[in-house]
Amino acid sequence: MKKAVVIYCSFTGNTEKVAKSIASGLSKAGCEVALTTVKEAENIDIYAYDLVCFGVPSINWYLPKPAADYLKGKFEQYKKDFGPVPPCAPSKPGKNALLFCTWSGPHTGIREAIPCVLAMQQYFEHFGFTVLDEWYVLSEFTGHEENSTMGRMGDIRGLPSAADLLRIEKQAENIVTRL
Repeated sequence: MKKAVVIYCSFTGNTEKVAKSIASGLSKAGCEVALTTVKEAENIDIYAYDLVCFGVPSINWYLPKPAADYLKGKFEQYKKDFGPVPPCAPSKPGKNALLFCTWSGPHTGIREAIPCVLAMQQYFEHFGFTVLDEWYVLSEFTGHEENSTMGRMGDIRGLPSAADLLRIEKQAENIVTRL
């Protein structure tokens, strides 16, 4: 049985909803799944999993501080444990990542989320993980109606919707075939 962990940071509940949908889909596909927040994941060894799903909301085009601190801490820990990352950051067979980001993009659209995911990708590639996919999930700008209705993405209130979450669950089921 493949093992997966879904680690996420969520402030308004949007990223948590996505994380739970991913965990549900992975479980339905036969994975043993752990679901945890970055705050609770400090002692998790990501190398103990075949798939690490890591998700955050995009905040000012970057990872939220708790998630950035988590990844930096893991990077420093693994550097200490295994030595510096060798040139070309070789992949470790059987170690895969799925990166996901909730975003609202009221000012410049998805370009507000792309740098966030690229930062996560750099960490995981330095860890030696193969990044299987990057998922960008349009989400309500919680607590700010103007940015949820008049931003570049139009009226995004209520997103991610139940249909979005079901689609994400199905995508998670399908990603297991790539492990």
